[in-house]
Amino acid sequence: MRKIVLIILVLFTVGSYSQEIKSPSEGKSLVYFTRVSSMGFLINFKYFDGEKYLGKFNHGKYLAYECEPGKHLFWAKSENVDYLEAELEAGKVYIVDSEPQMGAFKAGVKLIPFDNNKENYKNIKKYERKKASVLEAISGAKEYTISEDDLNEAKKDQEDLVKRSIEKYNKRKADGEVYTVISVNDNYISNSETGK
Repeated sequence: MRKIVLIILVLFTVGSYSQEIKSPSEGKSLVYFTRVSSMGFLINFKYFDGEKYLGKFNHGKYLAYECEPGKHLFWAKSENVDYLEAELEAGKVYIVDSEPQMGAFKAGVKLIPFDNNKENYKNIKKYERKKASVLEAISGAKEYTISEDDLNEAKKDQEDLVKRSIEKYNKRKADGEVYTVISVNDNYISNSETGK
C-alpha cells in the first residue's frame, strides 16, 4: 500500500513541476541549468556556451538558455572548470544540473545532464526521485536573468578566462580526454512530457 501511495505522490509531484517547464521558440532548443544540491549554496557558478558568457548564479536559482540547435560546448567555472559537449535538437528541452564538488578553497562544479531514459537507472524510484529533484529545482527556484550592464561588464572581465578555458578544453580533447555529452536523442524532456 505504501508503494502505491509513494508512486501516486511522485507522479502527482512530477506532473505539477513539469507545468513550469517552458517550450522553446520555433526552431530553437532550450537548456535549463539548475542547482539541485544546496552544498556550497552561496558560491556562484559561472556559465558559458563556448565563448559566450551566460551569467552566474548560486543555489535557489536556475538559468533557462534558449539557443540554436546543433553542437555546443557548455562549461561552468567555479574553483574548477567542467565541460559538457552537446548536440541539441530543435524543439527539445534539456536539463543540466550543476552539481557542487568538494574543492580546496570553495566548491567546484560538475555539469550533469538529466538522463530521461528510465532504463539507465537502477530502478524506477531512482529515476522518479532524480526527475522530481531537477524539476523542483526549476519550479521551486527563481529564474536567473542577466542585465545588459552586468553582461557588458562581465564580457571585459571574462575575456582572459574564456581564452584560457577554451585552450584548456582543446588541449585536453587533443590529448584524448572524453567529456560528458548530451546527444540529439538523449537527455531531454519532450514537450509531450511537459504537457505543452
